[in-house]
Amino acid sequence: MAGAKAAAVATVAAAIPTLASVRMLPWARAHLNPTGQALIISTVAGMAYFIVADKTILSMARKHSFDDAPEHLKNTSFH
Repeated sequence: MAGAKAAAVATVAAAIPTLASVRMLPWARAHLNPTGQALIISTVAGMAYFIVADKTILSMARKHSFDDAPEHLKNTSFH
C-alpha cells in the first residue's frame, strides 16, 4: 500500500514539471512527444513504487530477523 501511495505522489510530482517544460521550453516541445512524456512520468512512478516496496521489505526483514527470534526457533541442529 505504501508503494502505491508513493507512486501516486511521484506521478503528480513528475507530471507537473514534465508537462510544464513541454509547454515552455523549445527543446522539450520539439523532442518530447506525448509518448515520451508518458514514459518519463510512468518511469518515475515505477521507480518510486519499487523503492518504497524495497524499503518496506527490508524494514520487515530487520523487524523479523533471526537475532530477534525466540531461542527454540534459533536451534537449527538436527541432533
